[in-house]
Amino acid sequence: MEIKLLREPNLLFEAAMLLYNSRNGEACRDLKHAILKKFAIDPEVLDSCFDAIIELSEHVTRSLTADDRLLDFLFRRHSGMKGCFAFYLIHNACRRAEPNLAADLNALRELSKPIFFLNLTSLLQNEFAPEDYDGDIVNYGELIAFVETMNIPADEKWEICRFYNGFDHYRSALADILEEAARLYSEKYDIVRHYVSWFLSAVNEPIATGGADFIERNYGIRVSESIDTLYIQPSIMMCNSTRYLMNFTDEREDDYFYVGVLFEPLKEITQTSTLEDKLCRTLRTIGDLRKFEILRLLAESPKYGQQLASLLDLSTATISHHMSLLMESGFVEIKRDANRIYYALNKKKLRDFLDELGATLLE
Repeated sequence: MEIKLLREPNLLFEAAMLLYNSRNGEACRDLKHAILKKFAIDPEVLDSCFDAIIELSEHVTRSLTADDRLLDFLFRRHSGMKGCFAFYLIHNACRRAEPNLAADLNALRELSKPIFFLNLTSLLQNEFAPEDYDGDIVNYGELIAFVETMNIPADEKWEICRFYNGFDHYRSALADILEEAARLYSEKYDIVRHYVSWFLSAVNEPIATGGADFIERNYGIRVSESIDTLYIQPSIMMCNSTRYLMNFTDEREDDYFYVGVLFEPLKEITQTSTLEDKLCRTLRTIGDLRKFEILRLLAESPKYGQQLASLLDLSTATISHHMSLLMESGFVEIKRDANRIYYALNKKKLRDFLDELGATLLE
């Protein structure tokens, strides 16, 4: 299998993903606030990651003239599906090694119903068929029968049928929407162009040396073993998420893996933040005088609860409270001797903690 790293975003996909995010409460501004709320990250760091993408996104959504109900129908996520109806129509256009917006829009407008049927049914089977399913959908009646088996609300089954039956209308309407959105996107593209350079510099060497193993380990996906070529496509609008697009229509097996350009920096930032939160919680635990005294006593030798209570002039209930927190931190472990339970200092855990603390503050 050959892995190729593409150098530019697919503009048709970018426009579609931007509208998908905006119609499903996943706009870049919302993502930024969610990360800020969850992790202890300097807001200025997140500003540098998100603000240009937010500016571009809001320029498109505020300027777009398309009808809101049509945008909802095409780009709103259905409860049981991984994406929206628009992606069933543009699936092939998002699988191009050298995307060209004019050519992709023209291909969308000329998309045949048989190819659309193949993509639609293949994607539905991929998402909803049970593991032991070995059937094939070759006509409209079989499509309806399969939709009836899908574990989604009845109104969404009806909307799938409406989508298929209105193929010509929705194909044309989607092309017009994406053409306008892509034009608006291009007006602001220069302010986000540097994100692609960040991404390429971060993944070029790991992909070249690690190949599919790096991709599976770093992104948590399973690469198809049957493909000839896997294209890695950077995406600004996916931010820190990924999407794997399989081939359903061509004889040559080429798959595309879209990766958000913020995946690498946000992974590093949030992992660092998580480690720092953990270190601070641990410091608060051992910063308590009584808990520190317990650790110092256990450094001498393992002791049972009544011993610690007597040495520190505390009740056994208070000792139990302190021990539960020290065991939760991993610094104390239990050892049994006959019918007595001893508490012992976990020296390896303590050394690991000190190493992490030193690496964070001194390197």
